[in-house]
Amino acid sequence: MNKHKLKDFLQQELTPHQSTFKETSFDKTNREYVCQDKSVHPVYDFDGYIKAHFGNQGLPASPDAIYVGTKQLYFVELKNEKGAHIDKKQMEKKFVQGTQELKQMLEAFTPRDCQYFFCVVHKPKQQVRYFNPSYIQESALRSRLEELNKTQGQFYDKIFVEDVSFYQQTFHQLGC
Repeated sequence: MNKHKLKDFLQQELTPHQSTFKETSFDKTNREYVCQDKSVHPVYDFDGYIKAHFGNQGLPASPDAIYVGTKQLYFVELKNEKGAHIDKKQMEKKFVQGTQELKQMLEAFTPRDCQYFFCVVHKPKQQVRYFNPSYIQESALRSRLEELNKTQGQFYDKIFVEDVSFYQQTFHQLGC
């Protein structure tokens, strides 16, 4: 295990939970996927990791997936709903408890200029001409998560609360 390369460090712990964005984005209630991407690797099912370590009792709330780049880690929550409808209290809980689990997982890691990002991916917003009220609600959620990030010692370099189209435009290799 390499204590200096993020990918190598996490691979040993997360390999049994290797997945795709498509699989981790499956909404069991509505029986549909938020993202169709199967090409971006390595993506890990963080919910699967949590279930494997905690069983079915006392599961901490956690984001859906981890994507590991060369020196970046993206902690991703995929929501099959519009940003305005996201349950903010549940999102806060996933942010705090998931971050605590991730920090514990990375305790023995000696990072060298790595970046950590928290991403909330949701369904596309409605196209509006003038005023977009969902932008205010997304901003409020992002601000709250940024406040919580301060209580976590500024663990994340950046927090994103955006719809799927933002990620498609920003990360061209992503096939959502």
